Amino acid sequence: MSIIDSIAYGLLRRGADVTIASRTRERANRLAESLGCSAIDWGLRHNSSYDLLVNCTPVGMHPNVDETPYDKGYLNPSMAVFDTVYNPENTLLVKDARFKGCTVITGVEMFVRQAVLQFKLFTGMEGPAELMRDVLKRATSPARW
Repeated sequence: MSIIDSIAYGLLRRGADVTIASRTRERANRLAESLGCSAIDWGLRHNSSYDLLVNCTPVGMHPNVDETPYDKGYLNPSMAVFDTVYNPENTLLVKDARFKGCTVITGVEMFVRQAVLQFKLFTGMEGPAELMRDVLKRATSPARW
């Protein structure tokens, strides 16, 4: 199961109306059909308004840091934006969303929360979230590139 499958499934379980836009329409159709939601062409992703925008593409990931999957002109303060890219944490999408006043969740936050849950599953103890966050940020810092 891919990240988009997991996120879409979780949103649907919580009653969200989910629309999938993939750069490959066939993939969007397959996923939407398997989950019971809708799919649209990538080029039409700006034609509707959304409460939550989730980027599960590698667009904006190092080294293509000047790219974004969603034009900032369509972002608005009532939206939440979740970018699953964690390298860099502050993608162009994240920067644009913050500038527009959106609620932002970064890929680093997702990565750390997954690690904390995995740590608990394996050890039975709470995971050291701050330590994990610091290690991830050091490992992905531009100074290491």
